[in-house]
Amino acid sequence: MAGADSGSSGVNRLAMVSVVIALMSLAAAVLQNVNYARSIDSIQRNVLRAESLRSCKDIIGVFFEFRLKAEAANMSGSAGMAAIELRTLAYRFGALGTFLANFQEQPARDRYTALAWHLDRIAGEAASLPKTEFDALFNEADKQFTAINNDCVRAATGHLL
Repeated sequence: MAGADSGSSGVNRLAMVSVVIALMSLAAAVLQNVNYARSIDSIQRNVLRAESLRSCKDIIGVFFEFRLKAEAANMSGSAGMAAIELRTLAYRFGALGTFLANFQEQPARDRYTALAWHLDRIAGEAASLPKTEFDALFNEADKQFTAINNDCVRAATGHLL
């Protein structure tokens, strides 16, 4: 009988080892799943950040191109094609601003919208405004643009989400 108990004890030990190995395997699978989910989240954030930075670069370029062409139209006093070109840039700024605003809270969205409409106003009036009024309009645009540029700086330093 003593031999039968030791055989039963060996089977119990073997069953316990099998259960422990199965539990360790389950824990490893759960840990791997958590790491995989973190990795996917990190990749998605990196792609989002890269797209945001690319759009920031584009919106900054559009703003300064708009400014240069608006100043040229104001100095020459010619409307015509200059106004259409300026409106095109203002709408492009608005499109990029809308994309970037999707990553921001409501006050930032309002800033992007306000600046896009402000640029549209400048596009319509640039050629006919006296230099002082033109400069006053662009001073306001520069202040609004500074806030938008700060959003881009936050995105560049990794504080997007």
